[in-house]
Amino acid sequence: MVWTLCALFSTVALAQSQVRRAPGNMPGDFMFIPKADLEVLMGPTRGDRASRVVPIGEGAQMGAFILHYEKMKNDVPDSFYHGEIHEIYYVIRGEGTALLGGELENARWDDSTTQTYKSITGPTARGRMKGYTMQKWSAGDVIIVPAGVPHTIGWEVTVPNDILRVVIDPKSRLNRITTREQSIAQANPPAQQAQAPAAPGQPAPPNMPGTATFIPKADLQALMKGAIGDTPARVVPVANRANLGVFVLHMEPRKATGPVNSFYHSEIAELYYLARGSGTALLGGELENATWDDSNSASIRNVRGPSVNGTMKNAKAQKFSAEDIVIVAPGVPHGWTHDVAETTDIIRVVWDPKGSLMRK
Repeated sequence: MVWTLCALFSTVALAQSQVRRAPGNMPGDFMFIPKADLEVLMGPTRGDRASRVVPIGEGAQMGAFILHYEKMKNDVPDSFYHGEIHEIYYVIRGEGTALLGGELENARWDDSTTQTYKSITGPTARGRMKGYTMQKWSAGDVIIVPAGVPHTIGWEVTVPNDILRVVIDPKSRLNRITTREQSIAQANPPAQQAQAPAAPGQPAPPNMPGTATFIPKADLQALMKGAIGDTPARVVPVANRANLGVFVLHMEPRKATGPVNSFYHSEIAELYYLARGSGTALLGGELENATWDDSNSASIRNVRGPSVNGTMKNAKAQKFSAEDIVIVAPGVPHGWTHDVAETTDIIRVVWDPKGSLMRK
């Protein structure tokens, strides 16, 4: 009996020693962007306008922009690529054709002192596109464009559009925008005196390693099923062994009772775009009894990356509805299933800077 009890206590002690304790949260925050803040940027003139550009840790930023085109067609394939920033385009409404990939002839770097460089593009090379692919797009489609890939999203626009442009800015080149007021001010800058044209920039390579990825609406819709699911549509490589991912988070109506168990990601940052549905999420605060998730689980390898779970406390209850956005930095607890009022589908954009997720 004595030996049996000793063995039992030893087993319990070993199990407890294998539990990896974690902090209740990490430095960082979340950003809620209501639909109304996006609508104020939607036209009526052509533009690429920032709603928010916020820090997501390790010197990087994530931005939510609205790209608006009226009906138009270009004649000459002059285009560009961004030297550092990565982009994901989600078509909210409209139809058109993009030019993607290939290379730029006579490519030169943009002037780094311009407002466009500081607020929209970061380091960017321009030239005449060749060897590109023509890609039709319409509402519900997604286009992933890593840094270094030439692209013209609005080569032809047959129906006026609004496109959510999600930007990953690894070196924080773009102006930070954390409020609605800053967003509107940058979208409507005061008139400035005319300036002399910038001198031609330094020569740039015709392109950089990377490939554009098109995700049709049908591929996303195929993932909008089941009681609850967070499923990758694509996870693709970008520079420095990082990944960009597009997921579909699907939830049927539910309401949590009692303490809410949830998690935070220690590495990946996320932007959630509410394609449809409504409810209340819990965001921020900290986790009680926080422990690291099993790094060998399929959920960690395919969906979450390294993450910590525990019981949420001091979180904000944030109501959400269709076309709202939430940006969540690493280390911030969040729970979407607290109160789901109706069938909900969320486009989840993931920045995975260390390449922790399985590619798809």
